[in-house]
Amino acid sequence: MDRQITAVRPEHRFDTYNLKRYLSGKLDSISGNSTLTLQQYRAGQSNPTFYIETADKRYVLRKKPPGELLPGAHKIDREYAVQKALYSVGFPVPHPVLYCTDTHVIGTEFYIMEHVQGRIFRDLRLPGVSAAERTALYVAAVETLAKLHSLDVRTLELLGYGKGTGYCKRQVSTWTKQYKASAHKEIPAMDKLSDWLSRNLPTNDNEVSLVHGDFRIDNLIFHPTEARVLAVLDWELSTTGQPIADLAYFLMPHYWPSHYKVISTMGGVTGVKGIPSPDDLISIYCHCRGIPNSLPQQNFFIAMAIFKMAAIAQGIHARHLLGNASSLNAAEFEESVEPLAELGLQIALSSTLAMPISKELFMLSPKGQAVLQHVKEFMRKHVLPAQQEVKEYYAKHKDTPERWHTPAVIEELKAKARAAGLWNLFLPAESGLSQLDYAHIAEETGHCFYSPEVFNCQAPDTGNMEVLHLFGTEEQKRLWLEPLLRGDIRSCFCMTEPDVASSDATNMECTLHKDKDHFIINGKKWWSSGKHGFQTYWRVSLSDSGVEQE
Repeated sequence: MDRQITAVRPEHRFDTYNLKRYLSGKLDSISGNSTLTLQQYRAGQSNPTFYIETADKRYVLRKKPPGELLPGAHKIDREYAVQKALYSVGFPVPHPVLYCTDTHVIGTEFYIMEHVQGRIFRDLRLPGVSAAERTALYVAAVETLAKLHSLDVRTLELLGYGKGTGYCKRQVSTWTKQYKASAHKEIPAMDKLSDWLSRNLPTNDNEVSLVHGDFRIDNLIFHPTEARVLAVLDWELSTTGQPIADLAYFLMPHYWPSHYKVISTMGGVTGVKGIPSPDDLISIYCHCRGIPNSLPQQNFFIAMAIFKMAAIAQGIHARHLLGNASSLNAAEFEESVEPLAELGLQIALSSTLAMPISKELFMLSPKGQAVLQHVKEFMRKHVLPAQQEVKEYYAKHKDTPERWHTPAVIEELKAKARAAGLWNLFLPAESGLSQLDYAHIAEETGHCFYSPEVFNCQAPDTGNMEVLHLFGTEEQKRLWLEPLLRGDIRSCFCMTEPDVASSDATNMECTLHKDKDHFIINGKKWWSSGKHGFQTYWRVSLSDSGVEQE
């Protein structure tokens, strides 16, 4: 935290006593006798942000900057409204607790939200973490973005929030106006890029989702030890519109040259070990939303994101000239405007980004997509609502032999799944699905510990059925495979091991002796998967003379 905050800068100081008097009685942790410590966050280029600490509570205050402001900018009332709506539906944002329109309190409007303890990475390269964690953090970020875009705007009760379709046209117009209002010199590349964007608007700009507008790694708070997003920050630019624009903005650092002075402080991410490629992030995003794995007119959206960043950089420098910039390094942002504009124009005119992405990662077949959607719906309607009943059954019978039995509700779910055609999905010969199709389905059923059994896709039966299907005789298939496929019987998986913590087949040791019509096997076995309630068995024995089976 110490690296993120500093003493309040002179140009942003206000009457702390007035603030405490206003908050007294409005926030439970603040009274007239409270000690209130105020510090300012180093980051934040738009609205000054402050850290408030009391004896038993911590808050964050966001306010409009003082002085003359660009028209339409610094709408912190929008930030507060959207965070309040998102918090009510469980989306990860800080809890907004109070909004003040009285400018006599601290000089401008402001709002208060609860402080969220976690990790904020100002450097987009995520130094100090392993490559594996870097991957997980970026995946968590893009999954959170997909979750935002999957929300139904109508249920958020944000009346009058956004203007519906035509988002890209409005964005190009808005940022062109903002740039021209803050520019103090001609930059031909900005004019050319604005003109190109205006002439190459997407043919289909009708999708309307809640969009963040500034979705970056450094606007996220991650769990202190886990790759999990606890809160999304800085909603000033949020509105309703084309969600792909948010995704392109998130991907933008992959196209930044590392030598850009100000931008390089956040880090160009190309080539950093563990950070997923744009193609991989697009694939994950599309999979989470259940949409086709492509980014149509990718060059337009990336170029628009860079144009927007250049306009923002120009605005930050303009606030520096006016004396009301929120950041200490605001003066340096002027140096990034022209290089960004030139990069955006280069990408806009590039043929390599003009076509939708053809390299598709882990794409399902058409049948796989249909079955996956059917499984998701079945899980939502039938499987997940039964979790409490299953939990109560095992809690009740944890010390009795019934703990090895299957709860009646699971048997009922199995019958429904089979009737719905969601049965034996793991076996291509039965389901008509590919292994890749089933991988997506297994990911979905993995949300609930008993759901694989509901679809007759549980271990160890799947492995045993695959072996029987591939290598069993017709008689063996009739006796054991067919009942397993019907769900009439269960199977077990036993391996003998020496004193090692694994079931590594190369470490198996046992002795096998024939005794008339039987075999006597001596070996160590620690675990027997699925042995409870067995009705039949199938044995494969490996000896020096070869493989015998029964």
